[in-house]
Amino acid sequence: MTFHLPARARTGFESVAFVVLLAGCKQATPHAEPGGPRDATALEPAGPAVSGWEETAIDGVRCVHPAVVADCTAGWCKIPAGCFIMGSPESELWRGERTELQTATTLTHPFEIAQHELTWRDWAEVVSVRPEKPAAVLEEPRTCAEDDCPLRYANWFEALQFANALSTRRSLPPCYELSGCTGELGRGLTCTGVALTAPSVYACTGYRLPTEAEWEYAARAGTRTAYYSGDVSTTDPTAEAQAEPNLDAIAWYSTNSDNATHPVGQKQPNRWLLFDLLGNGSEWTSDQALSDTPGPHVDPATDVALTTQFNQDARVTKGGNAAGYRSALRAASRNYPPSNSVAQGVGFRLVRTLK
Repeated sequence: MTFHLPARARTGFESVAFVVLLAGCKQATPHAEPGGPRDATALEPAGPAVSGWEETAIDGVRCVHPAVVADCTAGWCKIPAGCFIMGSPESELWRGERTELQTATTLTHPFEIAQHELTWRDWAEVVSVRPEKPAAVLEEPRTCAEDDCPLRYANWFEALQFANALSTRRSLPPCYELSGCTGELGRGLTCTGVALTAPSVYACTGYRLPTEAEWEYAARAGTRTAYYSGDVSTTDPTAEAQAEPNLDAIAWYSTNSDNATHPVGQKQPNRWLLFDLLGNGSEWTSDQALSDTPGPHVDPATDVALTTQFNQDARVTKGGNAAGYRSALRAASRNYPPSNSVAQGVGFRLVRTLK
């Protein structure tokens, strides 16, 4: 399976490898196909170059973040192990007081992450049944059905099953054991049990959903601001529905999307060269919707077992979507749809632990 980007961000998957040292090296020029979107050479990474940093965090741990060096091949980007400050400061506008506690979070395993959200094309290369919107689900944002648009209408169980299918296709160990399943993949598959095939999510070397910590670490690319391109530009808490100058170039959201998803790779990536982490489609993680606990944390959220803490199993989604206000696109922001839902605007991207 090849993970595809539209022409403006395509890297020649399966044929072109590139490594970008963000402290001064020139980015490889992707190939622009005839009739495709605008030239990818215009899509320079957004946000400051990060040569690495360290500090003693609020919870007393020495946190060392590595240099941000983009290393992407065939639609997958390598992210090194390291420490970052997860969550948001108390001064950040629209922060969740009980869900965005700032903690030093260390990830001890390097991993690779898909360069863009899973697209309809990516799904079709593995699964013959295309997910459809249930009649009862409100379509907001509207769905872009082009091959290079982000997949929608796959619930959390289906994301796990897709990850297993891709692992099997690439001769890697599936990460999940799903039990008590009813329905068909692509048509609302749900299960009553989920377990890991390894001692933790980080120990499995097959494809899987990212933990929230992995997702936020990858999304921030060494930054500490609300978005990887900068901070919220207003101090007015009533202005969340207004345009955000620090989002317009990097994300499809409520003020620039025409209330619809768009082909992936049309907005500026972050310094890891990851596209559409904010806006377009929000993304499933493997994390349960649980209350924050004080840090520091090392490799958090190692399990995926179902929980009924909120009378249903709910999972963390990240990134906001094409209909979302700028408040929901902050890197620390979370949402908590039920695992069996095809929540509005939710898709996913996969990761894989590297040895």
